[in-house]
Amino acid sequence: MPERVDNLLARPAGEQPDVPVLPSVWPTGATSMATQLAEGGYHDATGADPALMAPDIAGYAIAAFTRPGDVVLDPDCGAGTTIIEALRCGRHAIGLTAQRRWWRLARANVTATKARGVFVDGMVLVLDRRPGTAAAAETAGLTGRVDLLLTTLRPADQDGDVAGALDRLRSLLSQYRPLVRPGGHVVITCPPQRHPVRHDLLDVPSQIAAAGSAAGLAPVARCLALTATVRRRRAYTRATLAQRRAATRAERALGHPIALSAHHTVLVFRADPEAADPALTQPIPSLPAPHPPHRRARRTTPAMAVA
Repeated sequence: MPERVDNLLARPAGEQPDVPVLPSVWPTGATSMATQLAEGGYHDATGADPALMAPDIAGYAIAAFTRPGDVVLDPDCGAGTTIIEALRCGRHAIGLTAQRRWWRLARANVTATKARGVFVDGMVLVLDRRPGTAAAAETAGLTGRVDLLLTTLRPADQDGDVAGALDRLRSLLSQYRPLVRPGGHVVITCPPQRHPVRHDLLDVPSQIAAAGSAAGLAPVARCLALTATVRRRRAYTRATLAQRRAATRAERALGHPIALSAHHTVLVFRADPEAADPALTQPIPSLPAPHPPHRRARRTTPAMAVA
């Protein structure tokens, strides 16, 4: 796991205390996904989640954008790596999912993590996508209480429909955006997406950025979270055998090389950044009442005596 230290939050003097300074490339590919899950004590079935966020990526984002005691929300948590990493960092965590399969697995991971001595609150709820879900969360007192909304772009179906995944993300942002406090962050990760026939990369991150802006979020940064290890200035990918064979077949069919995945794109937004500025929350002093115009006294001359 990458070292989670406060130097991720080091800022120049005079800068706002909740604005992290981040590198554009996150060193999160030192170990494989299997190693991260094994060292984190995750349930053996956790790796079956097709859109699983790597624990190192989740931990890096949580350490960068939150402090101990903050609240982290994943509105589409899957097997729950974001929730577990938040608990391990000393943050309160809330995970939502619409599938009972992932609910049971995420709850098992939460239970195992708390049994190892984690003393912060963590919960996983089964919720649907209707507007009433967000209303229930607001009624529970979560409006404006979430410091970080952290999630990944999940496929809408098993076919990997990108358009459906983006529609699902837009729905999540519209429902759960009110829960993020003013000045809080929204972080969305996305693995590289290729066209099923041409195999060229799709510009999905730009569409995620547009979805965030449409939800009223201010874009902050676009980073790369490595899934490959770097040695001697060379990246060594961790592609599976099936991925390598698929790339080889595509290269033969198209006649040009196909790069293997080495990173995930990270889109960072802020909620109401101006509202979080203390200088902008000070009351505006009332203007003094205008004084009546000063009139100079007319000088009079003494009347002359008439003989």
